[in-house]
Amino acid sequence: MGKIIKGSGLFKKTISPYLYLLPFLAFYFILQLFPLVQNFYVSFTEWDMMSPEKPFVGLFNYKTLFFKDYLFWGSVWATLHYIFLNVPLKIVIGLGLALLLNQNLKGKTFHRVAIFIPFVLNTAVVGLLFRWILDPQFGMFNYYLEKVGLGPQKWLIEPKWTMEIVVLVTIWWSIAFNAIIYLAGLQGIPEELYDAGKIDGCNAWQRFLHITLPGLKNTTMFVVIMQVIGSFQAFGNIYMLTGGGPLNATRVLMLHLYEVGFYYFRMGQAAAISVIIFIIVLVLTIIMLKFFREETE
Repeated sequence: MGKIIKGSGLFKKTISPYLYLLPFLAFYFILQLFPLVQNFYVSFTEWDMMSPEKPFVGLFNYKTLFFKDYLFWGSVWATLHYIFLNVPLKIVIGLGLALLLNQNLKGKTFHRVAIFIPFVLNTAVVGLLFRWILDPQFGMFNYYLEKVGLGPQKWLIEPKWTMEIVVLVTIWWSIAFNAIIYLAGLQGIPEELYDAGKIDGCNAWQRFLHITLPGLKNTTMFVVIMQVIGSFQAFGNIYMLTGGGPLNATRVLMLHLYEVGFYYFRMGQAAAISVIIFIIVLVLTIIMLKFFREETE
């Protein structure tokens, strides 16, 4: 009898943490896992959102995207273009800002707040704001360029440079995230290591290469993964700034998904695009985690 009571007490201790987690797990399943499974199922159907029926069509949506939808491949290229410009610049600039903010400068708190202010703005507001500033006819930027004799420029209507402008706007808006993460990583590096480097005769560049960068490996891993995932999810600022133009130069995957689903009501194809994005992000995340783990070891 004593063994039974003892066993029941052990059971209570074992089950108690899961009971505390139950409300979170319930909401997580309802708001995250169930929509994910439902979306995966919709990708194999032909659904226009108007009809309750969802005829099963197998891999038809995926075949259409890969072999018939040229805009899909254009959006893949635009997304990769955005990532290869956005992620490296955000890492370098974010680390540079963190190094500056980590110094004992006057007004350090003010500068930290000033860098963080754009990040709290809504992404649609940022896109609309810069669309007005860079408008080729009525934009404030062209107005001042004319005043200094440089003439109006074709901002946002020249496909050659539009993606670069989108990336610069994105960096202005969201660079604070990387700067704060890197600043926290810098403050986690023991000061004794820098003192030892100074005693050994290392200059500032050598201390940066052999102390700062190795000490920020885990931070860099987190930043890179988050920026790659965020770049695949880019939508609001691009939609408001360029609408995917000109000539589909900034038509990234999320914007293509939105138009396929909510302009043409091909929800099956839109769900298939989201599944493809999920698989790409999952594979890239696994590869990056493996790469950083090997580098750390």
